[in-house]
Amino acid sequence: MVIKQFFFTVIFILFSFQCGIGKALQTEGDIRPQWKVYEGNKLTDFSRQPTKSIHFSLDLAHAKCRYLQIESRAVFYLFINTTFIARNRALYLSVDSLKQKYSAVIFVSIYQPEGIGNLETTWVSPLANNQLLSLKRPSQAFSNFILVASLILTIFFTALFRTNPQLTLDYLDFPKLFFFRDREESQITLRITSSVNLLFYLFCSLLTSLALITASHYSQDRLSFLRRSASSTTGEDIAQWIFLAFAILGLLMAKLAFGVLLALLYNWREVAGFQFFNFIRVLILSLSLIAVVSIFCFSLNINVPYFNLLELGCLLLAMGVGLLYFKLLTRTSFRSFHLFSYLCASEIFPLMILIKVLLF
Repeated sequence: MVIKQFFFTVIFILFSFQCGIGKALQTEGDIRPQWKVYEGNKLTDFSRQPTKSIHFSLDLAHAKCRYLQIESRAVFYLFINTTFIARNRALYLSVDSLKQKYSAVIFVSIYQPEGIGNLETTWVSPLANNQLLSLKRPSQAFSNFILVASLILTIFFTALFRTNPQLTLDYLDFPKLFFFRDREESQITLRITSSVNLLFYLFCSLLTSLALITASHYSQDRLSFLRRSASSTTGEDIAQWIFLAFAILGLLMAKLAFGVLLALLYNWREVAGFQFFNFIRVLILSLSLIAVVSIFCFSLNINVPYFNLLELGCLLLAMGVGLLYFKLLTRTSFRSFHLFSYLCASEIFPLMILIKVLLF
């Protein structure tokens, strides 16, 4: 069995060199309309329902010198005539080799453990020499946007650190998240509506916006409200990034205003500033962890599950609420039940809404 699969793979590789698979390819047609899924005990047409496997039959009699292209951002498993063929993220299968190995009609099955949201199956063929002269270079708009956004954020953070080093270090002092009896915070830190703090909130909003857009780009079946067009330019991506950042900043200000109002109702005036500062500190920790993991995986050429990193960030925010409960318990003289009800209204319910919007 292993020898047959090895021989089959070698045939594909050799035939790829003969027909020029390494050259530029043009799309001949999409196979998605032929997709089928099992419902009950029979095959039915695929209509974008959630599924982990799809099936389709191919007539190879009139597809000479074409290639079956299968691509996805996640790993998939390919079966031909119910026989396992390969496990990969991208495959180019020669039609001539398929006919030689099997027959003019084959039955293809593709299985993806994470779902087939970004799976693509198309017919492709090598471009002729005269077509290569007018071939457009692949768009680098999103890569250019990431580069520009990262440069802007680096300059912004450097300016914040040079002009307000103490405040920046306070926000980055992550060990203080675990100091339940720590009461020493600087005055500028607790003045949550000062211009310096507002600039830091803007930086967090820009960083959060970049993380959401990146996760949306690499997880097209998620975060549909951030879906971008394949023809988007770098300028359009930057405009979307800035618009989303100001929307996030508005939500942060709404959360701050609601927290201050709720603290006044509970007569805990001194709690609102500390509470919001703690939230921003946890948010920065989550975003920093996402950035470090992304850079590390990119450096080692590891496929990064950006949406899973987003889920990790939400988990850290939830853990931050738990830590905040014990920190506030040492700062107030009220009963734990009153404190829990206060956190339900000011932290837990808003976080549940956020998780619902982003992850489900």
